Amino acid sequence: MTLKEIKESLRNGGKAVKECMEFKKTTFKTADAINTTELKTGSVSKALHTSKENDTEDVLKRTIIGNTYNWMDSHGDVHLDNTFKNSIKQRGAAGKIWHLHDHEQKMTSKIGVPTKVYEQEVNWTDLGVEKQGTTTALMMDTNVMKAYNGLMFQEYKDGNVDQHSVGMYYVKIDLAVNDEEFKEEFAVWQANIDKIGNAEKAEQEGFFWAVKEAKLIEISAVLEGSNELTPTVEAKDNQPSNDIDSDPSLDSQEVLTEKARKEVLLKLITH
Repeated sequence: MTLKEIKESLRNGGKAVKECMEFKKTTFKTADAINTTELKTGSVSKALHTSKENDTEDVLKRTIIGNTYNWMDSHGDVHLDNTFKNSIKQRGAAGKIWHLHDHEQKMTSKIGVPTKVYEQEVNWTDLGVEKQGTTTALMMDTNVMKAYNGLMFQEYKDGNVDQHSVGMYYVKIDLAVNDEEFKEEFAVWQANIDKIGNAEKAEQEGFFWAVKEAKLIEISAVLEGSNELTPTVEAKDNQPSNDIDSDPSLDSQEVLTEKARKEVLLKLITH
C-alpha cells in the first residue's frame, strides 16, 4: 500500500489496512531482492568476529546475522526488539530453525546444522551504520557442512556470503504513520522512529509496518536480502588480540560473546 492509500483507508474505517495486515500474516516472508539503500555492506560487522581455529576440512563454524532489528527493510517492515523471542524459545529448542540457501524449503537445500539461535545486542557502528547506541541482531551459530553443499561450503570458507534473510510468518503487526491525524498509528510512529537505524527512509515513506512478533522458520544465505545488515560475522585466523584474550577453552563461536562480556565489565570498571 502507498501512504495515500493508507490514509484514505484510515479515514474510511481502515478496512483496506486491516486486509493488508491479514494478508501479510498469511504470507511467508522471504527476501525480495529489491534494495535501494546506499549502505556499503562491506563495512558491516568489521568490529565483530569469530575464529577459524575449530574449522576442519569438512565443517566450518560460523556465526551469521539473519536479521537486524529497528531497520526499515525493502518490505517497509521494521522488526522491533524481541521479534523472534518466542519463536526461538519454541522452535529453536526443538531444532526446527533451519540454515538453508535461497529460501528453498527442501532437504537438499540445507547448508549447515544450527547449534544456537539467539538475539544479541550490538552497536550500530559495528554494523557499519553511523548511529550512536545499540540495536538487536538475530544471530545463528551454525556448522556449515561440506557434505550438504560443497559450493556453499566453499563460499562461506572464502568469505563470500555477506547477505542472509529470514523465512518467517508475521504474528503481530502494527502500522506506524507520521501524521497526527491518525492517533493510534502516530503513537506507534513516535514510540519507534528514534530507534530506527535508517530513520530517514521511514521519514521519506511516511509510514512503516512495525513487526512486534514473527514465527521464524529458517535463515537463508541469499544474494541480496531485504534487510542488508545480515552478513556472516567475519571469521579470522586465530591470532592474539588486544580485544579478546586467547583462550583455547573457548569455542570459535563463543569469541563474540566473550568480547561482549569483557566490554560490559570494562564499562563497569571505568564508571
